[in-house]
Amino acid sequence: MDVRADAVAAAVNDVAQVLADHGEALDLAHRLVHHCARLLSASAVGLVVEDGDGHLQPLAATSDDVRGVEVVQLQTGQGPCLDAYRTGQVVSVPTAAELTARWPEFARSAREAGVMAVHSVPVGSGGRTIGALNLFRDHEGPYSAVESDVAHAMASFGAIGLTQLEHVAEGARVRAQLQEALDSRIVLEQAKGALAERYRCHPDEAFQRLRARARAERRRLRDVAQEIVDDLDPVDGVLRRAGQA
Repeated sequence: MDVRADAVAAAVNDVAQVLADHGEALDLAHRLVHHCARLLSASAVGLVVEDGDGHLQPLAATSDDVRGVEVVQLQTGQGPCLDAYRTGQVVSVPTAAELTARWPEFARSAREAGVMAVHSVPVGSGGRTIGALNLFRDHEGPYSAVESDVAHAMASFGAIGLTQLEHVAEGARVRAQLQEALDSRIVLEQAKGALAERYRCHPDEAFQRLRARARAERRRLRDVAQEIVDDLDPVDGVLRRAGQA
């Protein structure tokens, strides 16, 4: 797959806008994984990072199925993203047979989610690995050298962005913000689902609506998402009113 330089530049500029706006780690992570999915021949993309206790947690993913696969990795302690995180090296597995040979439990959950190949890139910050960017495919085959380079560059840029949001020297604050982002993920997904149902739109469009409202009202993404979730009908989970999102 050819990767256009202008498309990469546009993706980097969009992610960098979060930094320019002094935005949130959760917003940056979501932009990063969605851009990687569009730029590269990946069916889905996920990002896992360390929480405040140094344990890996899913921060952003382009699909619920992929998030489930990553959770299985973390629960079983085996899988390509964990190996990339532990070794600080890229882990690329182009076939389902190799996935099964190396990580049987992970391979079973991956197969159920339609994943046939994985390319995991370590996410490094300040000389240490803080997570992994994971590219999942629904077909077998290796990533091209160009795609691998772009994935590595996006992972590095994402790491810089996550740490720069709270200044590299303030490690404790970085971990606190990442932990808050991890905690915010569930309420964000609930709000996206509610908006997607209300407006009968794709979750990506729902997220754009959510982010636009947060910007317009100069409020945190999590606070707006929580407000939308709080406004759900407790019986059928449908928004009681459209609101402003």
